[in-house]
Amino acid sequence: MPERRTRGLVLPAAVAVAGVLSGALGASVVLTGGYAVHRMTGDTMGPELREGDRLLTDRVAAADVRRGEVYLVDSPWMLHHLVVSRVAALGGDRIACDGGRFTLNGQPPAEPAARQAHTCYVDFDVTVPPGRAFLLGDRRETAIDSRLTTGSGDDGTVDLASLTGHRVVWHTGPDAPEAPGKLAGAVGLGALGALLALGGLIASVVTAARRRGAH
Repeated sequence: MPERRTRGLVLPAAVAVAGVLSGALGASVVLTGGYAVHRMTGDTMGPELREGDRLLTDRVAAADVRRGEVYLVDSPWMLHHLVVSRVAALGGDRIACDGGRFTLNGQPPAEPAARQAHTCYVDFDVTVPPGRAFLLGDRRETAIDSRLTTGSGDDGTVDLASLTGHRVVWHTGPDAPEAPGKLAGAVGLGALGALLALGGLIASVVTAARRRGAH
């Protein structure tokens, strides 16, 4: 009789264990992906990012930094806190404002015209050194970015290593993008794991209670 009771609990217990393992796997993907949540302050990345928006960031290798991506970076502009900026140019690129004309490698940058407004309130001409990036805010009449220090030894650029821990991959707000596939999969796996673990636990308790009532 004890053997038959035990046999009846094997399936619910297996489901619960599978749920725990699935949840642990989903959590490990989130943790090893280096995801972190931040809160947007200020309006220098408007209208895409607004005051109070939540920003989800991940880690990225320096070699994988791309133009157009948005990063949180320890401010090199004497602000003493993280700032949000967009990568406008990378090593070898020439970025310039001359007489109000904004160019990247001699051509108008491939970005919305509204974002380019007020870029050239100051003239500059920078060829980005290897391993570095030139950063710009989106609301450029108020943004504090690489333009402020183009007269420095690094021409206002930042080391790519300072960007690797905080690439913005998702944010809240009306224009929120889809969650990264890896993260969405991990969350789904975690949710499935929780449901399986709870279902297995409930089934185990119900099965045990029924067997006690039958004897």
